[in-house]
Amino acid sequence: MRNSTIITKKKKCINCGKMDYHFSKKMCKQCATIHSTQKRMEEYEDDGESFQNLVQDLDHVFSQYIRCKHADKEGMAECFTSGKRMRWQELQCGHFISRKNLGTRWLEANCRPQSEHDNCYLSGNLEVFEQKLLKEDKNSVEYLQDLAREVARPTKHELKSLIIEYRSKLELVKKKFNQNK
Repeated sequence: MRNSTIITKKKKCINCGKMDYHFSKKMCKQCATIHSTQKRMEEYEDDGESFQNLVQDLDHVFSQYIRCKHADKEGMAECFTSGKRMRWQELQCGHFISRKNLGTRWLEANCRPQSEHDNCYLSGNLEVFEQKLLKEDKNSVEYLQDLAREVARPTKHELKSLIIEYRSKLELVKKKFNQNK
């Protein structure tokens, strides 16, 4: 502290009670370091579920929900872009805005059942996807593109909530298949 007129005094640390210079939040350097490290560890403490595992679980449940939602009572659904009718288990969950964008990844307006050919080999067949979305709602494409520009990073808690929500929705939608038997 060259050329400073501030004179620091040793004060009592609120954590350990030792007389020392306050480093942060009325604590000595050692106690402040321990406190901040514990706080960071609590934030990132593994509660048995990693962010990536929660995303995978949500993807799985959400994909089933989208495919079942668009299926009829016999379990047949139509590929959104090609119009090919297939069993819901043979279809995939196609996204208009890429799954890389977490803000629209689990948005029902962004997703439709698609055949593996259209979803994987034609990269979602986005031109046809866009045209069909515009037929459903002329503002939907612009709305999805606006949402895609926003940065989204859901928390573990939000992902868990979405998993619970889509599991219950999936159970309700699957009931239409059971009534047919």
